[in-house]
Amino acid sequence: MRAFSEVGIVVAFSFIPFFVSYFVKSSQNNDVIISQTLLELFGRGQIYLLAYALFGTIFYLAFVRGDKERHDARVFFGAIATLMMLPIVGFIGVDPTFSSVVNERVIEWGYWFYGGFAVIYYLLLFYIEIEPPSAHDILSNETKGLIERTRDLGEKK
Repeated sequence: MRAFSEVGIVVAFSFIPFFVSYFVKSSQNNDVIISQTLLELFGRGQIYLLAYALFGTIFYLAFVRGDKERHDARVFFGAIATLMMLPIVGFIGVDPTFSSVVNERVIEWGYWFYGGFAVIYYLLLFYIEIEPPSAHDILSNETKGLIERTRDLGEKK
């Protein structure tokens, strides 16, 4: 639940500047259509910039954070996020403000990228919170399993 809350707060705060911009634009004009103004805020692919901002946190959690031992799931999600970043970095190289993006399909992909990064962010936080079993727990479980297998061998004879 903690990981879900953290991702929710980060996502909510990442959208606040867009809603402030919407408020300012709507206050300057009497004939504001809500859906049209919101479309203007996200209608050029600016959501890619939000996805790019989430990538920094994902990279840190997947590859850098050293207080927990890195495991395969963290590396996997970090690698997926890094691959997802390639087209976004390409867009940023061509148009850093995303003001010239007009293809509706490409704009729609931005929402998928942002959602994908939010899910990866959640999964990384979730996997980091899972504590690995202690050496005592592993030894105890393996000993019990060995005793059971030994008993089974004795009963088969």
